[in-house]
Amino acid sequence: MARYRIPANVGKVKVAVFHGGKYAVWNGKTGRKEFRILVRTKVQAEEVARLINENRHRGWIEVLGG
Repeated sequence: MARYRIPANVGKVKVAVFHGGKYAVWNGKTGRKEFRILVRTKVQAEEVARLINENRHRGWIEVLGG
């Protein structure tokens, strides 16, 4: 399991398809303010995005695979 720190000002995140067909939870920004978590399935990406958008994470989130 990978553990990611969620920044306080991440904003709304969404599910996107990245390199090699992997799904990602992404805040839509590039550069220094970019936030991205790669996951295995679309279902898992939607679950992680919902937890972050509803602010139910306490600053950390654990994700299986990547």
